[in-house]
Amino acid sequence: MNLREYECMMVIHPGSSVAEADGIITRFENSVQTHGGQVTRRDDWGVRKLEYEIEKQTNGHYWLLGFTADNALVAEADRDLRLDDKVIRPIIVKDEHWVERNRAAQVKRRPATPEEEEDGNGA
Repeated sequence: MNLREYECMMVIHPGSSVAEADGIITRFENSVQTHGGQVTRRDDWGVRKLEYEIEKQTNGHYWLLGFTADNALVAEADRDLRLDDKVIRPIIVKDEHWVERNRAAQVKRRPATPEEEEDGNGA
């Protein structure tokens, strides 16, 4: 089995109860574990204003989940989330670790500060 790292961002209907939201997240986590994966991150971003109206909603409860799994899970999990009427918008993407690469690239592009030059860590 070839495990890859993925991120799932889902927007849950703002009128959903905490128990309903936890049920959706728990069901997703169980699905990941059933396919031999593991949830590595679970971030509740809270209720935020949507950039544009989705299904007549202007707010949504955002969740970000990081997980490892084989790619067979992705299609199944995406379908399950889309069928749940409490999930306004799900998206699952391959985690490319772009934050770390972007930070390293930014350090290479900017000039070294005097403190970095003294330490020998300058670019």
